[in-house]
Formats: sequence, C-alpha cells, structure tokens
Amino acid sequence: MDFKIISGVIGGLGLFIFGMYLLSDSLKRLSLGLLKAMLEKATTGRIRSALLGGFITAIIQSSSATSVIVIGFLNAGFIPLIGAAAIMFGANVGTTVTAQLIAFRFTTAAPLLIFIGAVVTLMGRKDKHKNAGRALLGFGMLFLGLAMMSSSVKPLAANGMMQNAFVAFGTKPFLGIFTGMTVTAILQSSSTTTGMIIAFASAGLLNLQASLYLLFGVEIGTCFTAVIASLGGNLSSKRLALGHTLFNVIGTLIMLPLVPLYLQYIPLTSGDIARQIANSHTTFNLINATIFLSILPIFVKVLNKVIPGEDYEKKGIKHLDENLLITPNLALNAAIKEMVSMLSLCQEMFNKAQQCIINYNHKLKNEVAIDEESVDEMQKNITEYLVQITKRELTDKERYLVPALIHSVNDLERVGDYCESLVKLSQRGYEHNLTFSAPAYAELNRLFEKTHALMNQTKKALEKDDHQAARITLSIDQETHALVEQFRSNHIERLEKGECISDAGLVYTDVLTNIDRLNDHLCNITKGILHIGKR
Repeated sequence: MDFKIISGVIGGLGLFIFGMYLLSDSLKRLSLGLLKAMLEKATTGRIRSALLGGFITAIIQSSSATSVIVIGFLNAGFIPLIGAAAIMFGANVGTTVTAQLIAFRFTTAAPLLIFIGAVVTLMGRKDKHKNAGRALLGFGMLFLGLAMMSSSVKPLAANGMMQNAFVAFGTKPFLGIFTGMTVTAILQSSSTTTGMIIAFASAGLLNLQASLYLLFGVEIGTCFTAVIASLGGNLSSKRLALGHTLFNVIGTLIMLPLVPLYLQYIPLTSGDIARQIANSHTTFNLINATIFLSILPIFVKVLNKVIPGEDYEKKGIKHLDENLLITPNLALNAAIKEMVSMLSLCQEMFNKAQQCIINYNHKLKNEVAIDEESVDEMQKNITEYLVQITKRELTDKERYLVPALIHSVNDLERVGDYCESLVKLSQRGYEHNLTFSAPAYAELNRLFEKTHALMNQTKKALEKDDHQAARITLSIDQETHALVEQFRSNHIERLEKGECISDAGLVYTDVLTNIDRLNDHLCNITKGILHIGKR
C-alpha cells in the first residue's frame, strides 16, 4: 500500500470527520432551544417519545449528541426513564438519516456547498447566519472527504491480498462486528464509521454481507458515548446507558440469523451498494425499535432490577397549603414552617460541605447541587405564597411580618448558595491536589463548629420566635468575625514561614470568606426577629 493511498484515506477521513462535526455542531446550535423545549415536553408515551428522538437526531445529525442531551435531562429529573429510553430508541432510527444522505453522493455539488458555506460563515453578521454557513460548509466537506476516501482506496480493489482481507469481514461475522464496534468507539461517531463503510463498498472493497456485519458492530460501538456520558450521573442515567447497550447488543443477536433475508431483499430496494447499506442501517433500527417499544415497560423494570436503588432527589414543599390562605395567621405560620424546613436543608448542605472540605466526595458534591436547586425552588414557592397572603386582609403586625419574611427567605437562599460555593472550593482543591496544613484544618473545624451552633440557634429563633436564641446568634457571629480575622493573619504567617503553598492558601481564604458571609445572612434573619436594622 503506497503513501498516496494512505494519505488519501487519512485526509479524506479527516475532512469527513471535521465536516460531520461542523454539520452536527452548527445544526445543534441553530436548534438547541427548540430541542430542549421539545424534550421538556417528553412524556411516558412510547410512540411520541420515539418519534421525538428520531426527529431530533435527524435534525442535529448525531445520535451521540441526542444521547448526551437526554442523559442531561434525565439527570436533572426533567424526563422519566421510560420516556428517555423511548427517545433513545427513536434516536437510533433518526441517525440512519445521515447514512441515507451520504448515499445520495452529492460529490459534484460538494465544492459549491463549501464555497457558499465559507462565504456565508465569513460574511454573516448574525450567529444564526454563521451557523447556517458552517452547516453548509460541513455538509460539503463531508462529501468531499467521502469522495477522497473512495477514490483513494479504489486501486486496492484490484489487489488480491486486500480483497481477501476485506472479504474476511463477510465470512467471519464476529470479526466484522468487532471491527465496526472498535472503530466507532474510537471515533465516537456511528455516522463516521458508516460513511467509511459506504466509501469502501463504493470502491468495491466491501460487499453487502461484509458491510452488514460491520454495521452491526457500529450499532454496538455507538453505545460507548452514552456510557461515557452517564459516568458520574445518577442511577437513571446509568440505567439508560445500559438500556441503550442492551438495545443494540440484543438487536444484533436478533438480526444475525436474518442476514440471508437482508441479502435476499435489500438488493431489491436499490442497485447501488451505498443505498443498500443505508437501507440496511435503517431496516435494522426500525425493526429493533419496534420490538423494544412493544416491551418497553417490561424492559424498564428489568433495568431497575439490574441497577437497583433510588436516586437522590430534590426536596419538595411540605407546609404551603393554599387552603390556609383564607386565614392569614395560619398561612404565615405555614410559611415559617417551610422556612424552617429550608434552613434544615441548608444545615444538611453545610454538613456535606464540611465533609467535602475535609475529604472531597463527588457523591456529596452532586447531592449539594440537587439540594441547592431545592432551596431555589423553596425560595420561589415561599415568596409566591407570601405574596398571595398580602392579597388578604391583614393586621398591622401581619402586614409588617410579610416583607420581613420575604427578606429572610432571600437570606436563606444565599446561605444555600454559599454552601454550594464551599463544595465547589473543595472540588477545586481536590482537582489541583491542594491540601491545607494541620493548623489550617484545625482552624476551619473550629469555624465550622461555630457556624453549626449559629445555624441551630437561628433555627430555634425562627421556629419559635425565640428572641434569646436570636441574641445568641449575634454573639456567635461576633466571635466568628474575630476568628476569621485571626485565621487570616495566621495564614499570612504560615505563608511567610513556607508552611503552606499559595494556591492552597487562596482556597483557604475563600473558604473563610464564604463561611463569614454565610453567617452574616443567618444573622440578617435573626435581626429581623429582633426588629434590628432594616427589618
């Protein structure tokens, strides 16, 4: 095999991959808002969700991108597992549109598409125009790369040794499947591997039987993207990745005995080998999707059995009963109870933040992120509830209390933000292998203990309108302010003595600042109870 053939294949493949990336990325940018809006409306309806997955993948030309988006939505709790699985089944069908487009062989139009795409990209003033130009540019490069690969490998069709090598893919099914799977897993794109198969078949190196086994491998290889995307995600995303893998592996096992039928009927659909491969790809996924959609509820139950357990979920409201709004006094008590629940959640977050500072834990970091979303939703719900109370007839005391409570709800939300910020600082330290000195850890533990005490007293003051507890919080806050100043001075001394490094020191001082400000927001609540300051 001479250098000209190798460089032609590599260059053509490079153009094809970059063209596919440009096309997919640009289409995704053009339609991302629409796609997210559509995914948010996904339900447990199997057919609707599958059609949605197929449509989205056909638009953005990437089942991998669809899988990443779906796993993100699944992690966020926007869609159920059964709906996500149906979307993924549909995405497998949608990705066959790419093969169908490739089979059209717009080779002669490729240079024109590249020219128009380049002009629009460079001269477009709006992002949507630039993205449209990039999509055209990618589309043209894709077909130009395909043409380069086909023309480069054409001389190999006359080489007996190479012919035998490619024929092996057809005579040894598992070799073909393994090759297709491996190449797809490496390239992270089923469309790219399918394009290569079409290019080699068009050059006469692959027959339909060999192409089929390679395509089966492509189907399995495309699962790696979903598996990688699910790492670090919740249990539902791991179940979805497993489901996607089983979908393609079991589908391949079902289709293997049907290869003679493929070889008998697929050639009747077209005399062009490229179109035959594209039609085989579509047929595989249509049949597979139909089978799995018919047993989807059972399939999801199996996934739940194989990967048992429950995901850490957001906390909901407990006390905000709309029926209480006709009695403002009871409604205000309900709002205060909900604020106490909100503060309890902040205490849990602060405990997790402390654990992460001492010994970083990715699971706890994810839980705090979910807790912070819960705190945000609590803030929104409590605020809306308090606004509803203002529309009723209130006493002077109640009229004064409502804005004070709204301020306090905002302070609680900021407490949650600082807890999450502490966890992010711990992650930063972990990722950069930063550790604190023993005296620094001791100082932080002392500060955490003071803040725990302050939180407990704030909770007592809020729950029982306890003025004594509120005054204690102000005393603790003064102590923590003094400690923070002292610890900052101690840190500078340690830096001067070379007992700690500056990078770890930056994280340390940020932790001090976050705890200090967190305490200030807690004291804003107790000042409101004591009628000190603005409240």
